[in-house]
Amino acid sequence: MAGQDLAAEREALPGEVNGDALDRFTLAHAAAGVLMGLGRLPWWAALGLAIAWEVAENPLKDRFPGVFPHATHDRPCNAVADTCAVMAGWAAMRALPPLPGEKEP
Repeated sequence: MAGQDLAAEREALPGEVNGDALDRFTLAHAAAGVLMGLGRLPWWAALGLAIAWEVAENPLKDRFPGVFPHATHDRPCNAVADTCAVMAGWAAMRALPPLPGEKEP
């Protein structure tokens, strides 16, 4: 396609960003989970948002490759690890005691 990043049209290779289970963006996914946990989202909402992002991410990379630092498609192992990272961040924050004045979840 003329004028479009061809990397957005292919799956990342092992060793590339998005090509292995863990990469530098795994931490960003965990941070998103931390924010969801601090926001006291229920587990099903955090998981739903994480899965929805992973489903939408590759089509978004095809449509808007310039927005992504690495527009290659996530390999399935990366998408699963990113979802797990979100939930790990969420769980870590939900394990904290409630703030003063906040009712128990």
